[in-house]
Amino acid sequence: MQLIGIDIGGTKISVCLGDSEGRILSSRRIATQPLGGGAQGLPAIAHEIEKLQVNWDEIAAIGISSPGPVSTKEGIMLAPPNLKGWERAPLVSFFADRFQRNVFMNHDAKAAALAEYLFGHAKGTANLVYLTTSTGMGGGAIVNGRLIQGASDTATEVGHYILDPNGPVCPCGQRGCFEAFCGGAVLAQRMQKEIQLNQIDTAVLHEAKGDLAKIDATCLIRAVKKSDPYALTIWSEFIERLAQGIGIVLMAFNPEAIILGTMAKHAGDHLFDPLKQALPRFAWKEPLAACRIEASQLQALSELSGIAVALTGIR
Repeated sequence: MQLIGIDIGGTKISVCLGDSEGRILSSRRIATQPLGGGAQGLPAIAHEIEKLQVNWDEIAAIGISSPGPVSTKEGIMLAPPNLKGWERAPLVSFFADRFQRNVFMNHDAKAAALAEYLFGHAKGTANLVYLTTSTGMGGGAIVNGRLIQGASDTATEVGHYILDPNGPVCPCGQRGCFEAFCGGAVLAQRMQKEIQLNQIDTAVLHEAKGDLAKIDATCLIRAVKKSDPYALTIWSEFIERLAQGIGIVLMAFNPEAIILGTMAKHAGDHLFDPLKQALPRFAWKEPLAACRIEASQLQALSELSGIAVALTGIR
């Protein structure tokens, strides 16, 4: 059985042809921002799918991984903060009309949780949580073998658990969210401001080739690996808040596995060693002992997210 997967992101959009075993048979990617918005973007995505040269008689369904917030009931993207012009984009109806196939969609973090459950190192783990640990902090949870969706598709919005009501303003508008402390984009903005204001000489800036605007979480991780003092200070605070947020997840869901995304994959033991030391301050020993915490090992997670949504939809 073959499936079409679509992953819409703030930087890129990927489309792929895959199968029910998680094999990617072909794929294509295009930049998101030049498309302008949904009116131009949806036809452009359809055009990329057509370039895959699929045999439509073998395609069982199309799955879409979309930035949130979403409405799976309406089949639309609602008002994604990082994708202006895509508000209320009619994802399901557009592709269903264009290709005459069943189309299913979900929030990208939930779709990634499905991909980990169906195809990842934690395949078949009945209770798992996926945390994006990337530009933002998204989450998806499988509980007793089923994805938790919620009444308004906002279950497991872990990035907006409040860690400190007096904390920094989050992109969502609340104060002190998990994402406001641990999201890669927020970390980058904080470092840019501090380094410029205090004229800090740090490997973080050197990793960005001296360009403040290019400082990101990758620069931070590289500087941490070089034991840069400023980077280590930022990293220590990041780990403390990451442990606090994951502690809440452990106590709320009691998962067998927590899978972490991009930053954890890049940082490796520089993240996991201090995280494991910090976690006992934020969670009981029983849920800690029952859970393994590791980086995602899926090499094509974005593509597989759409495939996972399609496969789940037709089951």
